[in-house]
Amino acid sequence: MLRIVYANLGYSRDIDGSLKHHVRRAHHHVFTTRSVQLRSLGLVRERLRELKPDLSCFAEVDKGSLNNGFFDQVGALAEAHHTTVRIDNKYGAGRHFRRLSVSRGKSNAFLASRPLTYTARYLSSGKKRLVYDIEISGIRILMAHLSLRYHVRCLQMAELSRWVKEREVPTVVIGDFNLFRGVDELRPLLADGRLVHANAHSGPTFRLGPYRAALDICLLTKDLEDRCKIAILDQPYSDHQMIQLDIEGADEEGTGPLNTPVLVAADAEAA
Repeated sequence: MLRIVYANLGYSRDIDGSLKHHVRRAHHHVFTTRSVQLRSLGLVRERLRELKPDLSCFAEVDKGSLNNGFFDQVGALAEAHHTTVRIDNKYGAGRHFRRLSVSRGKSNAFLASRPLTYTARYLSSGKKRLVYDIEISGIRILMAHLSLRYHVRCLQMAELSRWVKEREVPTVVIGDFNLFRGVDELRPLLADGRLVHANAHSGPTFRLGPYRAALDICLLTKDLEDRCKIAILDQPYSDHQMIQLDIEGADEEGTGPLNTPVLVAADAEAA
């Protein structure tokens, strides 16, 4: 079995989406102390130890910014069994921000304990453009965090659908798609019938006070549908829930891991 988890960590600001947290902890958006970050990251690490995923994918991880005291959060999550650790700027491979820029350090990341290959790619449209293209145990995973702007999301999903069609292999598309206009936004990805919406009936994954929405999405090629189990797990440190995906029959054979884990990478492929 291959176990994958995905979560938007909200930069580990310890805000669960409730109005109480948004009011009482509003200052965490401006600056989050290291102790607050470590408390949130500690809960994530405990969950990973409990679940023992083979691949853990994260949106909204900070690798060091003015807002968090220049603290590299992925270092607090990586453990000895993680043979590949990757963190990348979500805005673009060639983007270099000044030390005091609010965009500096804002990243996505993944941790893996099985052999894999991967590429960090960037969509053509939008500000948040990073997509991880990973192959592990014969499964291709595209992990994305799409734009808050509807028009840009439409362009991004159309491009992502073209990327899915590049290869006829078992594929998972997962991430925070920000579907504020509902699941009809997924039409470009679902139109040809190759992908199915795995968590269509699993309930909301995001909250803002009383508002609930399914923003975090998992799509599968139909050849995986009968082999997969999906669960939505509570995250008390973020306004997003965690997605757990178990795929039966995915063995551990594949390409070897890197000789040295990648902690901060700047050689991503622009696409």
